[in-house]
Amino acid sequence: MKSDIKEQFTVCDTIFSNSDIDYQLLKNAKINKSFFAAYDNTRIVNSFLFNFSKLQDKIGAKLFKKILYELKEIDSFSIPMLDVLNLLEKLEIIETATVWDELREARNAIAHDYPLEINERIEAIQLVLDNYVTLKGIYERLKSKIINNH
Repeated sequence: MKSDIKEQFTVCDTIFSNSDIDYQLLKNAKINKSFFAAYDNTRIVNSFLFNFSKLQDKIGAKLFKKILYELKEIDSFSIPMLDVLNLLEKLEIIETATVWDELREARNAIAHDYPLEINERIEAIQLVLDNYVTLKGIYERLKSKIINNH
């Protein structure tokens, strides 16, 4: 496995480790209007949402094509994202190509965070919490696929 791929995995592992802590805190919390009154809760939410976006960027923009290239599934990095997703589906790294679209929708929901619209914010947080498990599963399958082929 190439060193740049190893480095990306190390970075993602660290971010996932930190995100897992925030994820558990948020899953165990009753997230409602009063939840946001405590600064620590807002900090945890912001940390988790930032890391979710960062992970999705690193996995989608940095790892997918590098892994497919390493596995000799592609011979160029200029392949369209839809083709990348279809190859990842074929390799059973993602369930369907639309799963990645759903993750992007979750990310877009938090990008348009409206702090004064508490119900919308709570829905966006819940959406990301639900999709975090999916993102982590994709990452673990991606990592397993490259490790098992080397």
